[in-house]
Amino acid sequence: MKSVTIQIDETQIAKIMNHFEGYEQEAKGDYLLYRAENEDCAVTIYTSKKGFKAVFTGDKCLEVASLFSDQATLNTPKTTINSSWQDLNNQFGSDEVGVGDFFGPMIVVACYVSKDDISWLQELGVDDSKKLKDHKIIEIVPQLLKRIPHSKLCLDNVTYNQQIALGINMNELKSKLHNRALYNVIHRQKVDFYHVYVDQFVSEKHYYEYIKNETKRIDNIIFKTKGESYFPSVAVASLIARYSFLKAMEVMSEKYALEFPKGASFSVDQFADAFVQKYGKDELAKVAKLNFVNYKKFLS
Repeated sequence: MKSVTIQIDETQIAKIMNHFEGYEQEAKGDYLLYRAENEDCAVTIYTSKKGFKAVFTGDKCLEVASLFSDQATLNTPKTTINSSWQDLNNQFGSDEVGVGDFFGPMIVVACYVSKDDISWLQELGVDDSKKLKDHKIIEIVPQLLKRIPHSKLCLDNVTYNQQIALGINMNELKSKLHNRALYNVIHRQKVDFYHVYVDQFVSEKHYYEYIKNETKRIDNIIFKTKGESYFPSVAVASLIARYSFLKAMEVMSEKYALEFPKGASFSVDQFADAFVQKYGKDELAKVAKLNFVNYKKFLS
């Protein structure tokens, strides 16, 4: 897809908004200031410490962008494929987020990437979600959601804590979620030949033991540690999962009027103390994973 990126100021922002008046779309998220799309092209305005930039996409993106900057030129697509990707054919892949975060849900995403998607993904800048800044993930994932078939499963904190209390460990939870997400997306596609990849978090033997009683299961999986660095399907799954986690944390922050931290560090402990002081220990169980060490001090 053709695209143009220009640096803009507040005067140009006003002109762009005036040009796209009546075609505005929801633009919710960090660094995302404005989005609109008419019959000519789409425009997204981003804000950062360095200022503002507008990204125009569509067949007439250069023509429209030139209305606001005489420096507008088409972005040059990358022609080389990520050298670390080991399979460039039709494939399914899955990955998860939230397993190392005291606050927030656990999310598993599975997706289908066809061989025809590869060059587009490269042009878009798809990579391992751990290598991309959150603002870049927020920029590119909405485009992935429109084109890439996927299944997202979100295990909220209440359900997570209930499952852990029943004696189900985290790897079993993840295994069942990966299996279900993969089943959902694989059985919606009509593909004759493909591989299935999972970012390995447990041994193959234990994975299949965990899902042995599932009535709908996916077998013949290729497990790979850091699979998001080797297979585009896992890379895309990791990005969608991370994006979904950021959105879930955003909703929690709005609900409690507090900015929830990520991870499980000492600063997270300090935040948990403040949260309990304000909302109580029972409320903490609705937003945190109670099997984490961070929770132990609240048990006395």
